[in-house]
Parts: sequence; structure tokens; C-alpha cells
Amino acid sequence: MAYDLQEQEQIESIKAFWAQWGKLLSLLLTAALLSYLGYKGWQMYQAQENAKAAAIYSQLEQQARAGALDKVKATTGLLQASHGGSAYAAHAALLAAKTAFDKGDLGFARAQLRWLIANHDGDESLLAVARLRLATVLLDEKQPDAALAELAQAHPASYDTLFLDLKGDVLVARGDLAGARDSYKSALAKVSPDATVRDFIQTKLDSLGN
Repeated sequence: MAYDLQEQEQIESIKAFWAQWGKLLSLLLTAALLSYLGYKGWQMYQAQENAKAAAIYSQLEQQARAGALDKVKATTGLLQASHGGSAYAAHAALLAAKTAFDKGDLGFARAQLRWLIANHDGDESLLAVARLRLATVLLDEKQPDAALAELAQAHPASYDTLFLDLKGDVLVARGDLAGARDSYKSALAKVSPDATVRDFIQTKLDSLGN
């Protein structure tokens, strides 16, 4: 097949371009393809790991409902060891701490809540709940100063009422009734008028007298 002069010049130009840039373009295309395949592979891996963590957590929920603390401890340890960075592991720590608290194992409850606080710093609401529960455990362990230290930590404003209410409880345990009154009053100032917890806090404040 014969080509005219213009077509031959175009063909030569294309040949020259590929001679200069062909290898680089091929490498870039290969790299892009490998990157895409790696990304898809990582997504599949993450989905599989998430499914495994979900299955372990489901088992943990059943054990917690049955009050089988020894099994809860073992399953929580497994979940934290194999999927420690997952949301399931964080919620497992809360669930395990509650189960242990209900069973009177304050040491394990405290350890789980401290693990959660140390290993999951992204979810502020989750951390606030963990600090409230840890302060409650410490109060039960007769460690009011440590409980107050937890309640002094930063937390979302939406948790102010709960933090101040529990702070009042801790101050009562320390015998600081004036401080407890101030804390309960501050909690009432932040709670909405129709909140059910308002009457509960008011009752505690009234019990302290003037």
C-alpha cells in the first residue's frame, strides 16, 4: 500500500515519538495498572478482615449476654490481637468492660477502658463514653483523684452534663460537698429542661442541702 508524502511524515513522526517515549509510557501504564490492581486487592482484603472481625464480635455479644466473663475475656483478647485497629475491637473493649464491671471484676474493666483510650483516638464520642465508664470504675475502686483526672480530660461539649454529674458524685465520695454542689449546678445549667436526667441530678443536688 502506497502512502503519500504527508502520511509518510506522520508515520515517521509517530515512530520517532514511540522511539523516544514508548518505553516510559509503557512503564507508566504498567505502574497505573498495578496500582489499580493493588488498590482493589487491598479493598478485598479489608472487606475480608472486616467480615472476620464482625464474626468475632458477634460471638462476643452472645458470650456477654450469657454473662460468660472468661469467654468474653478470651474473645476480646483475640479480637484485639487480630483486629486491634478496627471499630469492632473498640466496641468490644466497651462491652467487655461492662460485662466485667457487672461481674465485679473492676481490674479487667479498667484495663479494657484504658486500652480503648490508648488505642482509639479518632472517635471523640467513643472516648468520652470510655472516660465516663473508667471514672465510674475508678470511683468504685475508691480512687477519686484518678477518677477526677479522667473527667478533666477534653471531651465533646454534648457530654458536659454527664461529665459534670459524675464529677459531682466523685466529689461527694471525697467529702467535698461544696464542690459537688457546684458541679451538679453546672450540670443542670447545661442540660435541656425536658431531659430525663435533669430530675435525677436535681435530686442529688437537693440531698446535699444548702
